[in-house]
Amino acid sequence: MRRVDAPLALAVSEPLGTVAAGEERRVRRGGSGRRPVRTRIRTRRIHLVDVENLVGHARLTRDDVRACATAYRGLDLVGARDLLVLGCNPGEQLAVGLGWGGPHRLVVRHGPDGADLALLDVLGREHVERRFDDLVIASGDGVFADEVRRLRGRGLHVTVVAPVRSAARRLRRAAGRALVPFPSLGDRGARATARELVPAA
Repeated sequence: MRRVDAPLALAVSEPLGTVAAGEERRVRRGGSGRRPVRTRIRTRRIHLVDVENLVGHARLTRDDVRACATAYRGLDLVGARDLLVLGCNPGEQLAVGLGWGGPHRLVVRHGPDGADLALLDVLGREHVERRFDDLVIASGDGVFADEVRRLRGRGLHVTVVAPVRSAARRLRRAAGRALVPFPSLGDRGARATARELVPAA
């Protein structure tokens, strides 16, 4: 009578955001006697991007936003499963929405600090520490410093992307080593720093 090996066990994908960064799952091969196979479970990351802050001014054009998006993607922080949330003033939402390109969510608020407040609402009301493994705050505004500390205290991996020359001191202190300088186009040093600080998606 012929012996039939048991079929390979199938790895079932976990819902997004439920597996901690770097966790690995073992998949056993029944009846084969081979060693377990390790498969890396990808983490899910949310990016909160203050577009006006990264560009350096509030009067945005599509070209401004397109250049900003190109530089941000060049950091190699954005994975296929990531959620990008872009904040801006309502008067700039057309330029941001059309200039950034690709999948993203846009949040707006009136006032000189409207983008900051819109992004802080996401942090305060949407339980990002429960839904995601990694958070990237792309802004140099000091108003985010307390949120960086709070969310790290709850176990969330937090990275800050900011223009170093204009980044608030208290935000730089809160970020520590996890501060990635927002580069000009083609800045390879910033890209290498980003790879070291943030787990690959």
